Amino acid sequence: MAGYNVSNRNKKEEEKKFSFFLVLPAIAVLAIIPLITYYYEYNTNLEQFEWYIGKATVVDFFLHYKTVALIIVSIYMVFAVVYMVLGEERKFAWDNKLIPLLVYAVISFISAIASKYPSFSFNGIYEQFEPVWILIGYFIIVYYCFFIFQEEAVLRLTMKWFMAGISVMAALGLSQAFKHDFLRTKLGQKLISPETGLEFKFEIGRAYLTVYNPNYVGFYATLIVPVLVALIFTTKKIWGRIGYAFLAISLVIILFASQSRAGVITIIFSLLLMLLCMRKVFIKNWKITLAAIAVFATAFIGINVFNQNILLDRMKSMFSTTPEVHPLESIVTNDDNVTIRYNGNTLVFKVEQDEYTNDVFNIEDGSGSPVNYHLSEDGISYAIDDARFPFTFASIRANDFHGFSVTIDGQPWYFSNLMKANNKTYYALGANMALMKLTEQEKSLDFLENHYHFANGRGYIWARTLPLLKKYFFLGSGPETFIIAFPNNDMVGLYNSWHQNEIVTKPHCMYLQIAVQTGVPSLIAMLLFFIFYIINSFSIYWRNSYEGYLPKVGVAIFVSSVGYMILALTNDSCVATSPIFFALIGIGLGINYRLKKDIKNGKADKNIMPDSVKQE
Repeated sequence: MAGYNVSNRNKKEEEKKFSFFLVLPAIAVLAIIPLITYYYEYNTNLEQFEWYIGKATVVDFFLHYKTVALIIVSIYMVFAVVYMVLGEERKFAWDNKLIPLLVYAVISFISAIASKYPSFSFNGIYEQFEPVWILIGYFIIVYYCFFIFQEEAVLRLTMKWFMAGISVMAALGLSQAFKHDFLRTKLGQKLISPETGLEFKFEIGRAYLTVYNPNYVGFYATLIVPVLVALIFTTKKIWGRIGYAFLAISLVIILFASQSRAGVITIIFSLLLMLLCMRKVFIKNWKITLAAIAVFATAFIGINVFNQNILLDRMKSMFSTTPEVHPLESIVTNDDNVTIRYNGNTLVFKVEQDEYTNDVFNIEDGSGSPVNYHLSEDGISYAIDDARFPFTFASIRANDFHGFSVTIDGQPWYFSNLMKANNKTYYALGANMALMKLTEQEKSLDFLENHYHFANGRGYIWARTLPLLKKYFFLGSGPETFIIAFPNNDMVGLYNSWHQNEIVTKPHCMYLQIAVQTGVPSLIAMLLFFIFYIINSFSIYWRNSYEGYLPKVGVAIFVSSVGYMILALTNDSCVATSPIFFALIGIGLGINYRLKKDIKNGKADKNIMPDSVKQE
């Protein structure tokens, strides 16, 4: 049967011409950099903001050195392309589907220059470390992988190293899933830190790999499992099939142990899409297909039982749509008063000091009518006599704070117009004794405003993020500056959504992350890149007969990339996993380019491609 693989003789000639050092940066992105984990202490430089409640100096393990390595690899790739084109006289390759991603990279750079906080955009920020150099690096990675992965020999060699990296990650993840986390051992701690006795953020038994957060385990598994499943059908060697199957099963177990609910749903969707595209292959190998489904179900049930039904409980609560009631609607600190909105009613506090510096409270409702109050039995606090406002309040004179408190539904709120010299403006007291102005927050979609806890608390974050799109429409706030753009001084919203005493560092949606940080045009460019790739891949793989190596790997990358794009609706881009995605999508573009080129040159069996592709 004719195939789209070149002859064995031509393969050998290509392998002779191929240099390992040209594929090394791709191997680094796929297999080595994701494993990098080491202690890095740094100053956040966020203490300049009143809402920052963390320490000035913090420690990172999973992100900073990955960023450094990726920047080095990206530079390497640029020089490697120049060498291949000029030194080895390889033909320069290009695909117009790359144009939107190039536009995204250019806009991101302009956004970084125009940002109010360029130092963060160029150097990275607290809990992110994805500066503009990494965003540009994503384009470089995609193009480089597209350029070199148009030959089967190159892809096969890379996959061997990729499997080695996955194997290490799987071993680590299984140790975490079965409550013997290697990183918690003395040896593990010595490998990632100059000191032992580290405190770990996640509970024992929850898998987090080296990707910073269990949520990103969902990204990793979604990207890798379809590739492993496809590789099972690329070899007839029994031990090879067992090896790929074992790694796939291991990653599924690790995914379940991470408790990434969105990851579980997405990987099911990805595998179903793969099943549809490769339906003939799966039907032909129906025993393997049924065994895989059985193993998947067994792994889910086993991990769920092992962790006291946690998976099912978390899945049930993932998209709760019960409307919420927030009696405390808003607090605004104005120049001459503090205005509280509660259950649709407005209460206004004004405070003056008598000749003995005692507070004299003047309290009115929204219509300007006086609201009476009386001294409570404790002789210190006052209770309001109006049933609309079940509040108590009291004057406070302490060494570090002069002002008053208002207790609402058991929660004390602190205000003052005495803490700044020659300034009688009212402020609210935030964390770390920070004085901050509270303003009226612009409302978002009604559903989000009434469902703050939707998608595990993302409802509130999305509700406050969407209005930012108008403010930062064209160029965004700058790469890495979402934490600054987001209203982290929205103390009432944070309280109502149970994010009190937290800092919202990311929107938990890659698309909102892009739109806010680098602008809506950059988001459109990225979406166009995704759409072009999806259309191109679907036209190739929907009616493909999958005779050979390249289309099997190509369709696996296609479905894993689609899974990533879906999962990105509820998770952010992260330097721990995004480079793998962009490397794979670059490989996918290279495979697609090669398959269509072979059809055009008559090297492939025309029956394996759809009519729409044959005509191009």
